[in-house]
Amino acid sequence: MSPFDRVIFTIYSIFITLSLILFSSVALGWKAPADLLRYVFHPGRPEVFWTLGAIVVLIGIRLFWVSIFGAGKGGRHVVLAENALGQVNLSLSAVEDLANKVAGRIHGVREINSRIFGTPQGVGLKVRASVTPDINVPDVSTEMQNMIKEKVFEITGLQVSLVEVHIQSISVKKPRVE
Repeated sequence: MSPFDRVIFTIYSIFITLSLILFSSVALGWKAPADLLRYVFHPGRPEVFWTLGAIVVLIGIRLFWVSIFGAGKGGRHVVLAENALGQVNLSLSAVEDLANKVAGRIHGVREINSRIFGTPQGVGLKVRASVTPDINVPDVSTEMQNMIKEKVFEITGLQVSLVEVHIQSISVKKPRVE
């Protein structure tokens, strides 16, 4: 979510909360909010009601759009270096692809899918994989964790603090067609 969307979300949340408090107090019988509502939404001044209503609807549509479609993967990146010539950005999907390739080189590992996530110490990777039945799962998992952590740091300079390995299935080894 961009800073602009966060500001809109904050304003929208405050407005909805204050409106709920105001209408609840009127429903409970407090007269002061009812007088305020009559003054603001006076029948002789419909422009206030329609302007405010249009703004609330537009903000709601924007927040709905962002929640459904989001910023997309293109906006996910990390700044690796910054110097006088500019910034060096690394796409987080590139780190995920690198982890997939590293794990795919390990004997007995099939169907790898990784996701990067933030941790209090930096970044972590969640790796889901299928393995063949001819391997030792704890040994291969440990090897996968160590290799991913080392290779990602070696190639990108990005320190991976956590590598979670989830073995989804133990699949039958399929012969390669050559």
